[in-house]
Amino acid sequence: MTKAQKRKEIESSLLSQLQKKGADEAHFLDLVKDYMAMFEIKEKLEKDIKKRGISYMEPSASKGIEISKQNPSVKDLIMVNRQMLAILDRLQITTEKTIGGEDEEL
Repeated sequence: MTKAQKRKEIESSLLSQLQKKGADEAHFLDLVKDYMAMFEIKEKLEKDIKKRGISYMEPSASKGIEISKQNPSVKDLIMVNRQMLAILDRLQITTEKTIGGEDEEL
């Protein structure tokens, strides 16, 4: 599955959950847009961490010698994940509250 397909599937799933709850109102749909923007940021942060690792070597500004630096993408990823979870919480979309197809019981 490509990243674009994954993104589309997640967005579609969130919109479907809102629709099934009767909560497909403008302010909730805007939260889904925010969630998907965070999804894009999360993907970029994960790519950076995969490329550079959780720490990396870089020349020091003052002495010019190589020093190990923490990759700020790790901390940023944690914050983005927290915000994504907060959006899901606000939309009341959890594993316990996921609404399946019409033939499934709640």
